[in-house]
Amino acid sequence: MHFGVLLLLANASSGKTDPELWKEEMELGVRLEDLGYDSVWVPEHHFDRPYCISPDPLQALTYLAAKTSTIKLGTGAIILPWWKGQTDPIRLAERISMLDALSDGRLLLGLGRGLARDEYEGFGVEMSESRERFFEAATMILDGLENGYIDHDGKYYKQIRRDVFPKPERGFRDRIYNIAMSPESTLACGDFGGTMMCFNYQHEIDKQAEQFETWRARFREKQGSEPPPPVLLDFAYCHEDAEIADRTMRNHLAPFYSAMVDHYEFDGLHFGKSKGYESYQEGATLLLESGREAGFEKFYGLQWKGTPEAMIEQMRRRIALIGEFKQMLLVSYGGLPLETVQRSLKLIADEVIPEVNKIAAEAARARTEAPVGA
Repeated sequence: MHFGVLLLLANASSGKTDPELWKEEMELGVRLEDLGYDSVWVPEHHFDRPYCISPDPLQALTYLAAKTSTIKLGTGAIILPWWKGQTDPIRLAERISMLDALSDGRLLLGLGRGLARDEYEGFGVEMSESRERFFEAATMILDGLENGYIDHDGKYYKQIRRDVFPKPERGFRDRIYNIAMSPESTLACGDFGGTMMCFNYQHEIDKQAEQFETWRARFREKQGSEPPPPVLLDFAYCHEDAEIADRTMRNHLAPFYSAMVDHYEFDGLHFGKSKGYESYQEGATLLLESGREAGFEKFYGLQWKGTPEAMIEQMRRRIALIGEFKQMLLVSYGGLPLETVQRSLKLIADEVIPEVNKIAAEAARARTEAPVGA
């Protein structure tokens, strides 16, 4: 299985200055290669210091590209509707091509449409335009990276024909990732041909498996080929002692959860009035009614955590339900000390991942040997 880490750049309860946090997170990103992880990802967020201070994933990944040699580098994700200038798509295509050249083709391109009202307001973009803006910009960028030029006259973006430099050496159609959390985005991801990425914060794993299967079916229908393994994102923490694991993760994940709810207004009433985001209102209403304490308990119960043995068994059930998938970890939150995060990551790498890989290999073998139609 593929195991990656998404750097959160989250300053809730960290007590660190912004430069201190950035330097620690970059140090963690570099360390991931030595620990044997397959990929490191950086998000895009703006205007909210407690939640996430990561305005430019491409710039951060350029730094990591210079400090590493083999680990894959992922944007998790570039939020295209916030790049609203008419020439922004070709500027992004140029920057993407440059980073891919510098990293010898290690870039994984995650693209998203965003969810936080505050970020949309900060950039002066209507949330109701998000899906249209996303598809138009994404199509321009992918065409430019595949054909070597962009020539476009659309609703939101216009670009007279110009070549993309550095000249792209390889396309991105087979390394596009889309964050999809709603039913509509799940189908749109299949329409677009992207690998589905989903945060594990709202559904039990059996429901998550159903969502992945919906995307797989749509991908096959629209792309005419088998979909790649989807990506599941979890907050994670591992310790040999179950009580220490539980106490440590609870104490540090709780302040991040609160910052996350504030950032997205997950207990607000605006989603039902926002075109393209209506499906989020049911969850927001439930959280508003039940309260954040109950909401955190549900959220906490979904994450990948505990002793190595507990994490292995949790993953065994996921593999049985989901089939082949990639696992991404979110490991630095709520002021967890860097050495604590690194110790957890090393324990996962040394004791959990090897056993999970055996389980995944056995499951793949069983699927291959199963009779047709079984």
